[in-house]
Amino acid sequence: MKDAAKLIPPLDRRRFLEMAGRGIGASALVALLPGCGSGGGGSSGGGLGGTGVPLASLEVQALRRTSFGVSPDSLAAINALGVPNYLEQQLNYQAIDDSAIEAAVASTFPLASQTPAQLYPGFPDNIGDIVEDLVGATLYRAFFSPRQLYEVMVEFWSNHFSIHLVNGIIPALKPYDDFAVIRPNAMGKFRDLLQASAKSPAMLYYLDNFVNFVGEPQENYARELLELHTLGVDGGYTEDDVKEVARCFTGWTINQNTGEFLFVPFLHDNGAKTVLGTLIPVGGGVTDGETVLDLLASHPSTANFIATKLCRRFLSDDPPAGVIAAVATTFNLTDGDVVEMLRTLFASGEFQDIQDQKLARPMEFIGGLVRALNVNQTLPPDDGRLYFALLNLLSQVPFYWIPPNGYPDVAPYWGSTSGFLNRWRIALALNAPVIQEYFPVEHTVAGATNLAETVDLAAAAVLYRELSVADRTTIIDWLVTELGVTAQQPLDQATVNALAPFVVAMLVSSVYFQLR
Repeated sequence: MKDAAKLIPPLDRRRFLEMAGRGIGASALVALLPGCGSGGGGSSGGGLGGTGVPLASLEVQALRRTSFGVSPDSLAAINALGVPNYLEQQLNYQAIDDSAIEAAVASTFPLASQTPAQLYPGFPDNIGDIVEDLVGATLYRAFFSPRQLYEVMVEFWSNHFSIHLVNGIIPALKPYDDFAVIRPNAMGKFRDLLQASAKSPAMLYYLDNFVNFVGEPQENYARELLELHTLGVDGGYTEDDVKEVARCFTGWTINQNTGEFLFVPFLHDNGAKTVLGTLIPVGGGVTDGETVLDLLASHPSTANFIATKLCRRFLSDDPPAGVIAAVATTFNLTDGDVVEMLRTLFASGEFQDIQDQKLARPMEFIGGLVRALNVNQTLPPDDGRLYFALLNLLSQVPFYWIPPNGYPDVAPYWGSTSGFLNRWRIALALNAPVIQEYFPVEHTVAGATNLAETVDLAAAAVLYRELSVADRTTIIDWLVTELGVTAQQPLDQATVNALAPFVVAMLVSSVYFQLR
């Protein structure tokens, strides 16, 4: 048998990108992007609108939607429990032991759990360390925590109540927003989360409410509260409502010494206000703003707006009206209970039937690589800085979105030519030894004795579903041409291991891995 290094020549980069561009399932991806999620692609549709790409099992489908990627452990768990019981376990996230994850976060990323008062003394010299720790802790939890659904919802609400991290004094304030506002309320009541966010020093600073004073009201927070956090742009509010809401939040500011929320009575407009037709009487003080938050949290437009975003996150870019209505009804009946809304969504026929209608965003793409390939679930030697760099290349570093509307959750934004090229380049880099420290691939082909078996084992380990006959043939024919070996030619394990990065690169560049 020839030496593996000699048998497997360097893969032509241009040829790989050409193959990725027209490769397995590519026509399905092209067809999907203009109208992602129109309700097709269900179990009766043959997958991807009937393009012939085999559907994943219901177990894999559920994992791809409710986690940052399928891992061997999560697949074993859902196969053992069944989909309904697994999802119920994930909804009851506090019963899932993640003490090892939290211990690692506390020791590796200590600034991510410090208060503004603790971070102020080193500010601004500690900005870089704060950013690295907060982003590092976020990615570590997202990629490795057994509480996957909880981490998905943490990311969902962090994006909904988006705050740009590298902005003024926000690096000293945002860790508190993460551990005291978003994380404790991510699976609770929307009303509680909304109230906590309104008093978050990071939000007060980011949307300028910390300088919202009687006589010169600052409308920025009021506008985004109505448009982005609750009712939605078409939710039925007026410009007068924006002005009145701004008046209600005058005097809500930040204690400059401690970085905590502070209400200053003499900076508050105590006059009567009318918001959404409701009179807020004279002299309410801090309760003026709290009353507004309660009005918004119980408004039908808020229920519809939040339900739509949840269905878009878990089903498709254009989710069916029926399931949105069902989730909105649950919102109204339960005071916006997140767990109950998710139960309604997961129990819907759409959750079972709609498949492959969402393009994985960069967090899900990189998370999918980590969870499929890093089977030991260990933090890399650089404490995850490579993850930061890869997500920066793909333009989705946590907390780096500048405007307050959060990272887009629709395929057209992420499906650009440059976006896909960068994903394919990351896949091609799996051949580099330094990258394999973070994304090892040899285990995916253990036991293969020829090229065909190498493809089959890698597909099972990375995609967790079968390739179509045509797509399997495409990959094997490509490798036969590129590498000069036949599909059934006996290969030793060293040669198979040398093949593995190329096979995995093509698989993770395919529609099978890019959609969920």
